Amino acid sequence: MTAIDSASTTPSPPSFRDLWLGGVALFVVVVTLLLAYLAPLGFAPLISLAGLLALPGVRLTRTTAPPLLILLALAIWAAASMSWSPDAVAFSALKKYGDFEKLTAAKLFLQLLTYGAAVVALRRLSPPASHRAATVLAWGLVALSAVVLIDALGGAGIYQYLRVLTGDPIRPDLAMVKVSTATYAMTLLIWPVSLILSRRHVAPMVTLFLIAALVVSAKIVSSDACLLALIVGLFAWGLVRLAGKTGARILIALVAIPFILAPLAVLVGVETGLVNKLHQLVPPSWDARLNIWTFAADHVQTHPFRGWGLDASRTFGDAIPLHTHNAQLQLWLELGAIGAALAGIFFCWMAYGVLRLVDRSRGEAAAAAGSLVSYLVIGALSFGVWQEWWIALGAITLIALGLIPAGAPEVTSQLDELSSFG
Repeated sequence: MTAIDSASTTPSPPSFRDLWLGGVALFVVVVTLLLAYLAPLGFAPLISLAGLLALPGVRLTRTTAPPLLILLALAIWAAASMSWSPDAVAFSALKKYGDFEKLTAAKLFLQLLTYGAAVVALRRLSPPASHRAATVLAWGLVALSAVVLIDALGGAGIYQYLRVLTGDPIRPDLAMVKVSTATYAMTLLIWPVSLILSRRHVAPMVTLFLIAALVVSAKIVSSDACLLALIVGLFAWGLVRLAGKTGARILIALVAIPFILAPLAVLVGVETGLVNKLHQLVPPSWDARLNIWTFAADHVQTHPFRGWGLDASRTFGDAIPLHTHNAQLQLWLELGAIGAALAGIFFCWMAYGVLRLVDRSRGEAAAAAGSLVSYLVIGALSFGVWQEWWIALGAITLIALGLIPAGAPEVTSQLDELSSFG
């Protein structure tokens, strides 16, 4: 072999950029797994920091630019709506950090910059760096699931003990609520992790354990939204896995429908008496949601085009405690048809990314479909659409989806079709 031949077969050393982004990815994965159990609200500062650290590695492409532009348009419209929002804050009243922290519009632009940078940069990891991060994520989620399951079965005793050690004891019932928040991360990450484990030829029993741990834990801590998200996510996964492009096209329509029809569906339910019948069947927490949804849908009719303005949900007193517990209704109520359309276009773009991904890997497309639908289902039942930690968890899920190809040597590209949740 000649010297030239020898040199051509010697692998080139990793660049500083590859080493740096690989380190940021590992940092995100490890801290995510810790925060999922200990302090989920920390997802927001974690991804903000990761975005700043990864900013030099951002490379926009034809597939990443459109969703970011859609989110930019949504942020601009949300900011403009503050001019008529009843929750608008006068600039003269902004005197300390806590006052600026309340500016949702400003945070949307910062989240777009930092969360978007984290997702775009970390989906372009070198294969070795991606492989390491995927391994840590997969086995870390297994460990997290075991801890959450044990703590749920034990009445959150572990979590209470940790709070005592930090000098901040907590009541048992509140501890169970804190433990329940970990199930949301488990629900979103189980899809990419299951495929990563499969491609590493790990025994299927490990994946079955993840599913069983999630189901049992969610049931004990009353994370009903997670259970429903898992069921609907499994339907979406099967739809794409079995039907390929046809299933992905159906998925796009299913994603679009709630953004178009949410207020109308609730109003029709009220008029037909369906909502009244549900009031008699569901438990108190769901009964309260029905009241909130009915109130929100009714008030959408007042300003159907422009909405009441960003954060207007906070101004209706006991009728809507903080938010509507439904992302689509909150978008309609606060930002009107324009805001709901922009958000719907963004999520349909991601569903379209699933369609494009089918040609490369039906398994990856199915995993992306499962995570996407799980995120939308939980968002339609539990959290405010502008909650920073929830948006950050969406970004973390997309980063995790980008690690999947590391488990298959024949696939070297990343999830170009998907971008940040916000």
